[in-house]
Amino acid sequence: MYSNRTNSKHIVKQTVMHQYRNIVNAMAGKSLQKKPKQGWIRTVRTALGMSGAQLGERTGLSRNRISVLERKEADGDITLNQLRDLAEQLNCDLTYALVPRKSVEDMIDEQATRIAVESLESNTQNMFLEAQALDEQAKKRLFEQLKQQLIEAGGRALWNHSKV
Repeated sequence: MYSNRTNSKHIVKQTVMHQYRNIVNAMAGKSLQKKPKQGWIRTVRTALGMSGAQLGERTGLSRNRISVLERKEADGDITLNQLRDLAEQLNCDLTYALVPRKSVEDMIDEQATRIAVESLESNTQNMFLEAQALDEQAKKRLFEQLKQQLIEAGGRALWNHSKV
């Protein structure tokens, strides 16, 4: 009974993980328009021919406050809620996304490779000092096994190490 419940939890966890990976991978490598130098608020407002005072009137804020928010956005210091409110007044949708540079599988593979290399180098050095050095084929086999174990373990086994 217990093992069936544990197996079911594992299957559900894997299914959920797969769904998350599909969402992230759908964005991998996509090229979104970069933020204009003066920010989106000022760019859209200017494209509409709307003054800062007019946007302020629509939002209930002063022209000066609009100017401050436009500078904060350009500097990356605006909150998402502030940006969402201004987007609404400019008849725009706020789209927020983290766009992965590569697929989740590639990121996991690179992290597992890095950890396996570090681990193998450390262990190989210790074995060399103890006169138990491995030949290249044995090192390669050990490396692939270690990397596969890391990928299968996932989660903490991969990401408790230093950054990618």
